[in-house]
Amino acid sequence: MNDLMASVAVTGWLFALRALVLGGKVSSTHSGQWREHFAGVDMPVPVLGGGTVTGINFDNAASTPPLKRVRDLVNGFSDVYSSVHRGTGYKSRLSTEAYEQARERVARFLHVDDKHQVVIFVKGTTDALNRIAAEEARLDGRQVLVTEMEHHADLLPWRHRSGHVMVGLSDDGHIDLDAIEAALKQSNGKISLVAVCGASNVTGFVSPIHDVAELAHRYGARISVDAAQLAPHHRIDVGPADDPRHLDFVSLSGHKMYAPYGAGVLVAPREFFSGAPEVMGGGAIDIVTWDDTVWADLPDREEAGSPNVIGAVAMGAAIETLLELGFDEMLDHESALGSRMLSGLSDIGGVGVLGSVEACTPEARLGLASFVVDGLHHGLVAAALSHEWGIAVRHGCFCANPYVFHLLHMGRDEVVAVEGEVTAGRRKALPGAVRASLAPYNTAAEVDRFLEAVRQVARGKIKATYEQSADGTYAPAGGWPRVPSLLHAFVKD
Repeated sequence: MNDLMASVAVTGWLFALRALVLGGKVSSTHSGQWREHFAGVDMPVPVLGGGTVTGINFDNAASTPPLKRVRDLVNGFSDVYSSVHRGTGYKSRLSTEAYEQARERVARFLHVDDKHQVVIFVKGTTDALNRIAAEEARLDGRQVLVTEMEHHADLLPWRHRSGHVMVGLSDDGHIDLDAIEAALKQSNGKISLVAVCGASNVTGFVSPIHDVAELAHRYGARISVDAAQLAPHHRIDVGPADDPRHLDFVSLSGHKMYAPYGAGVLVAPREFFSGAPEVMGGGAIDIVTWDDTVWADLPDREEAGSPNVIGAVAMGAAIETLLELGFDEMLDHESALGSRMLSGLSDIGGVGVLGSVEACTPEARLGLASFVVDGLHHGLVAAALSHEWGIAVRHGCFCANPYVFHLLHMGRDEVVAVEGEVTAGRRKALPGAVRASLAPYNTAAEVDRFLEAVRQVARGKIKATYEQSADGTYAPAGGWPRVPSLLHAFVKD
């Protein structure tokens, strides 16, 4: 009898977890108060002089905290995780169902035309773009068009594999559709792909991706959208394959969508992956003989090895949670905060915002701003904000060197001089800016505290003495207390 009761209890628990993974609802939130749904956002952080303050995370463009629901799902799902697709055990069947449900959620979220396109789980946006570039490189003599705005992940794979043509931007850093069309015309059909970011991680400018898609298709090219920044903050509609404004490739990362568990997504045309995959291994084949290899159908052919099931399930759950909480309302909330931040920064003497300072809207600009402070190194500004105010930002060139050089109005001679310094190991010479980037859990009070901190820093009211290291970063003189072992801090015996 006890064994029977235990069996019923375990079965009930498994079905409850199955409902959590594949269904279940979160309560909707009103008045833009989403903070309670995100993990770790009220963590106290130490500041110079002793004591702590509630930390402010304005570094969301780099990576985001998990939604609490996603964190809890990952913890629970870990108990039933198993291999997917070919296992016959209950855990394998549950894991397979959860994994494929996550793929369906991604497809619905992006409005993927699944008759002509496939959703492939990858490690992240960088992995996705490199996979496209590897396949594109097989098209002998073809080129890829990129813009000066691109993140290095959307520049280097083309430059060092496929060959690329780079087009310029407007003076304030916006996509120049005329320049793109002119390059397509001049290529006489050699450009087979136009690679463009959906939104800049430096300025937050949202690219007119469907206009670019229409141009690309008009001249016989495809479009690839690096949606790492766009997807968490903007609606994306891939569109049907027969629509000239549809998107051929879309790449995005879970760690920027409140599911930082190592999974990403590549949406691609089914016919694009026609030959042997770039990554080969178990699961990618139907049969291997002594002489032949028969590749599996998509998506299996492009997901060789043991997939990151937990990461994919987390990503699907994050998407579902964002939709249930009110994704459109979140975007409006972020835009309002972003406009408040941009307006406040532009009113501070000695502070210059990169690019134009028009208000944020979900359609045109994300809640993000990069700025410089007259007379102060970007690393020093970031260090003071962190150590004295408990505000996390990012500084440097944000893996977008050409774009930052453009926005800083640097000439080629200046860039060559900086390159020489950096090549010689003197990274202190590398120019850059400070970036603040928002998420739905951020608040107006946090924006105001950030603006006050920048105002004080711009006035020279930096409390501590800072030393610059060889890599260009700043730390308080005498060092900063070492981070305790996280293993002992979070793992209980």
